Amino acid sequence: MAIDGIGKGGGAGGLPPTPEVRGPDETTGASPASKAFEVDRSDRARPADGAHDVTNVNATSPLARLRAGEIDVHGYVDLKVDEATAPLKGLSAEQLAEIKSALRDQMRTDPGLTELVRTATGKMPAPPED
Repeated sequence: MAIDGIGKGGGAGGLPPTPEVRGPDETTGASPASKAFEVDRSDRARPADGAHDVTNVNATSPLARLRAGEIDVHGYVDLKVDEATAPLKGLSAEQLAEIKSALRDQMRTDPGLTELVRTATGKMPAPPED
């Protein structure tokens, strides 16, 4: 007994027809589905308004001010600490001062943070004299 054509005698009577398979084009050697790689150089392929453009640096950024000589490395660290704590405006002045102090200490003592400051500025802030 056969179910849905299974188990009936051999032969291709119950198989679906196979699609025609063609080889490479004799004139170009390329298969019909292949297409040369192309890069879209239209305006829609470019980032909008300097996005991801590393040459577009904010002239008032702490790093730009340090490189221009307006501030020293201590001023750079202070500005970065101020940037980091800007969202904490709801805290009291005393709490904010404690957090800023802890951040400055971390930037002087944590090896990862000191390396980041050194890489960005080319120098390290001297430890405060107590």
